[in-house]
Amino acid sequence: RFMAKQKKGPYETVQYQPPTPQVFGNQAPMDLPTLSSGGGGSSFSMDRPRSRPKLADRLAVYEDDNPRCQQILCVAGIICPPLWLVGACLYLRTPTTKIMTREVGFKNFMLSGLMLVALIAFFGYHTFFSGGVAAAAAGTASGRGNGAAPAPKPAPPAQAPGAEAPPPR
Repeated sequence: RFMAKQKKGPYETVQYQPPTPQVFGNQAPMDLPTLSSGGGGSSFSMDRPRSRPKLADRLAVYEDDNPRCQQILCVAGIICPPLWLVGACLYLRTPTTKIMTREVGFKNFMLSGLMLVALIAFFGYHTFFSGGVAAAAAGTASGRGNGAAPAPKPAPPAQAPGAEAPPPR
């Protein structure tokens, strides 16, 4: 029933020894921190790196660069072009670390500039060439520049009650 204790073999129990630097190389690396023998505060001393990035730069790594809002403004600007101006304003406020958002925002900026140039050309054409300034200049050149309305057209001649109307031309 009960098993008898077996005798230990020819092997002795040896306590575990962790690997020593001879296993990894000829000597221990020189850049490892050492224990300071001056008792007191901290026995582990590690210097902080000198060129540590600012907190804003470290936090920017974790923030998403999501250009979805700018993309929506770009597409919606086709229906309502003033939305491109909103996208252009957002582009001007976007930090330089957000590369993808700035790319799409630049498209909004360019489209809003193109829209403004087209509006200036459109209103300039209508002001100078389609009746605005040109008609006023023509009216003063003909001597009728007194601001009065043009004379009405004469009415067509009335037909006699029994006469037939001429065929249309």
